[in-house]
Amino acid sequence: MSLSWPWQFVSLSESEKQHRRELLTLRGYYAQASVLLAIILLRTYMAFPSIDQPPRDRRRRPWLDSPLFAAWFETRRQYFLCLGWLSWLLFLSVWSTGNDYLHFTKALGHVGLSQLPLQVAMSPAFYVTSTPRASSLVSVLTSIPQPTVTAYHRLFARIVIAPLLVGHAFCYCLFFLQSTHPDFGSLFAKRVRDPDVQWGIAAVSVALSIMLFARPVGATGGIWKGSIMDRRRAFYIVHIMLVGALCFGAFFHVAQAQAFVLESSAIFLVNLGCCYKTVQR
Repeated sequence: MSLSWPWQFVSLSESEKQHRRELLTLRGYYAQASVLLAIILLRTYMAFPSIDQPPRDRRRRPWLDSPLFAAWFETRRQYFLCLGWLSWLLFLSVWSTGNDYLHFTKALGHVGLSQLPLQVAMSPAFYVTSTPRASSLVSVLTSIPQPTVTAYHRLFARIVIAPLLVGHAFCYCLFFLQSTHPDFGSLFAKRVRDPDVQWGIAAVSVALSIMLFARPVGATGGIWKGSIMDRRRAFYIVHIMLVGALCFGAFFHVAQAQAFVLESSAIFLVNLGCCYKTVQR
């Protein structure tokens, strides 16, 4: 069935499906290798002493390091870098898909899930102390201060991972709705009853919930009632539970996601160790 864009619903032979699976795996490797390369480049950049700059008015921040809108925390630079990374991942999702609509659809989800380990590695994962010095794995590896890394952690979830996963789910729903089934009328009516699709819907729903239930700035009521440390712990517990649910759903949604979930779990433990070491100094 043709669509109004470059991709179409195509029928593939078993050898062509195997080739598609191999390309999906390869683009996941490329996406994660890109993360390692970026960390190496950042570490190299941070290792060089900064070049002396002429005195400037410290009351004025550079345009790139100013918030995008008044009262926002993340800067224009952080938005530009995250959007640039999203563009790179979208390119990887389009690469070598030809006119195969399902290849592109699968690639969106595969590339999006490949970034979960990085998202975990940026998390300030140690909220059992009031010490603000706890550093994540990415902060330790790059020597970038944790508050800066935390800003990227928030933006990365909002404008990189979530759009890729939502796009994956949306495109699959379009495919199911436009495909017929002899017993159920539409393929959607059939597939929505299958466990793998239900796990996928649950995972995407949790991803959206993480965005919607992020701790509001200055929130003090409900579960956010109490001291700053109490609010941090409450947020941390809720956030970890939602992320765990997302990983759980992804793990049972498709076999190709299981490696990314296991990597994220291992990095979470390493991240806790990094945070513990930094608060003990």
